[in-house]
Amino acid sequence: GDLGRWLPDGNLEFLGRIDTQVKIRGFRIELGEIEALLTRHPSVQEAVVIVRENTLGSKALVAYIIASIASSEQHNDTNDQSSAAATFSPELIPQLRHFLKEKLPEHMVPSAFVLLEQLPLTPSGKVDRRALPAPTQPELAKNYVAPRTEMEITIADIWQQILEIEKVGIHDNFFEVGGHSLLITQLFTRLQNTFEVRLALRKLFDSPTIDSIAQEIQRIQQAPAGATCNEDMAFDFAAEAVLEADIQPDGLPHIPIAPPKAILLTGATGFLGTFLLYELIKQTQANIYCLVRASNREAGKQKLQQKLESYSLWNDGFGSRVIPIVGDLSEPLLGLSEQQFQELAGHLDMIYHSGALVNSMAPYETFKASNVLWTQEVLRLASQTKINPVHFVSSTGVVSSGGAAPGTIQEDSQLDDLAMPSSGYAHSKRVAEKLITIARDRGLPVCIYRPGFITGHSKTGICNTGDIIYRMIKGCIQIDSMPDLPVSLDLNPCDYVSQAIVHLSQQPQSLGNVFHLVNPQPLSMADVCRYASSLGYPIALVDYKQWRSTLISKGNSPDNALYPLIPVFAEQENISLEAGGISTEDKPFAPQTVQSIVQPFDARNTLAGLANSSIAFPAFDSELLGNYFTYLVDSGFLNAPRLTQVS
Repeated sequence: GDLGRWLPDGNLEFLGRIDTQVKIRGFRIELGEIEALLTRHPSVQEAVVIVRENTLGSKALVAYIIASIASSEQHNDTNDQSSAAATFSPELIPQLRHFLKEKLPEHMVPSAFVLLEQLPLTPSGKVDRRALPAPTQPELAKNYVAPRTEMEITIADIWQQILEIEKVGIHDNFFEVGGHSLLITQLFTRLQNTFEVRLALRKLFDSPTIDSIAQEIQRIQQAPAGATCNEDMAFDFAAEAVLEADIQPDGLPHIPIAPPKAILLTGATGFLGTFLLYELIKQTQANIYCLVRASNREAGKQKLQQKLESYSLWNDGFGSRVIPIVGDLSEPLLGLSEQQFQELAGHLDMIYHSGALVNSMAPYETFKASNVLWTQEVLRLASQTKINPVHFVSSTGVVSSGGAAPGTIQEDSQLDDLAMPSSGYAHSKRVAEKLITIARDRGLPVCIYRPGFITGHSKTGICNTGDIIYRMIKGCIQIDSMPDLPVSLDLNPCDYVSQAIVHLSQQPQSLGNVFHLVNPQPLSMADVCRYASSLGYPIALVDYKQWRSTLISKGNSPDNALYPLIPVFAEQENISLEAGGISTEDKPFAPQTVQSIVQPFDARNTLAGLANSSIAFPAFDSELLGNYFTYLVDSGFLNAPRLTQVS
């Protein structure tokens, strides 16, 4: 399980472990990636990350830190040398948590940090992970303030039960004392049930302290009858969609190279990104440079290979053409040095930007670094020593499609003229797409691809079970009911989407265009319910209000696939499913009416670009749905349906 390499002088350099991949809350996590990032902080000399279970069996990441000598000397203002925690600044752990949050998705940020003077070692000199001490009480705010009122005491008690801690101050941040998105679902539900108020989920993300929560509950309780209690901050699209002035391709040489010899792909370890990597290898002769988070280049290559293997896409012949670029996607210059950034820009012929952070609940600010600023750095890379065309994977979720007539959302429409979506993720993708169009107007060759919901492979059924569609299917099966939402399920097999993007991107006439990659015959919730029922799942189609009530009562457990999304459903009277997550509807659903299922997105550019190819949208029939459900059952994501007797 050790990873190493032979050096030119004949020595063997130890690089770490290749078997430190773990799975927490459904996410696969490379512990070495977190450790490598921690050691890049100037106050950290060494770091080890492991998984621990709490008394309830829940898994959590714990980081063990050896602070740098300079850091400990700078902040050593005490004579007590018996504790490592006493030797270092009390601000170090919050700084480390903030440092990681800016660079990693939420599920990769450790729940606890432990400062040590030295790491325990085995007789062979390796870190003895089993001997690492269990974390004690998470660090509290620097100026601890105990709960003062009955309400604050009650909220603190809820925190202590959920987080399994003994003491919490009213100014402590929920996410800095062990909280995460799954636990905030429990917090949201407990607060609403305890105080009988309707909280806005956004408030918990924006101000996750006992003091702020108590003030918000009091405000709601004291509001006049009929008043609107949930005051969400308005999203200022114009203020966010600003591309830095120095990103200017004017005057740079653009010599189209067909076929390209060097391609950069971001998001190569994501679900769609992995299939894009596969198609780029198949449809081009280029070397594919993949920007990845990893401790080193060898670990990055192993990570890419493991992703391809996990989706049954790997071939030993791919190794020489898949080249990892170890970077930090949330930092300026993509985490590269100025020299590396310039050399990469001069070497590339084309860029595919597919990487993005996805979360159905979080506010826009959560996505800004990963989805917006990252896009800006990609555009900066594309306009350095020479012009590199950028192929940007956006989403149909950048447009609110509720109530739109068939084919009325056209590919050639100006983004500013299209309806604004409601979710934080969709806002971030819309801002990123706007940056792309600004760069296009400045002279950078770009293409924009807007896929709908990306589902599993049409033949193997292999899919991303963490996606909202699959969560919805499993969660509904678990409570034996599905909502009769008047929404069009725009489901698109990942193999079709990846094949289409790569083919379209190789056509010179595609530059400057937007392409909608959508299902010409979207399904309804009733279609999915009927098929699941035909397999033997005892699932009924019910109106949304009844379903929501059932979900909140029967699905209010971490075992239910929709449990993390209960706050969204509980908060909103009317919702819709759009690419990337859940959006809110302004108008209530009309009960007992037949809703037509339409495809509001026009796809003429896409159909014209694929006309002379063999790429066609696969029939979304019982065979394809059968492939999906077979994979979901075989992978253990779904329990096998009950056998039905046929008389």
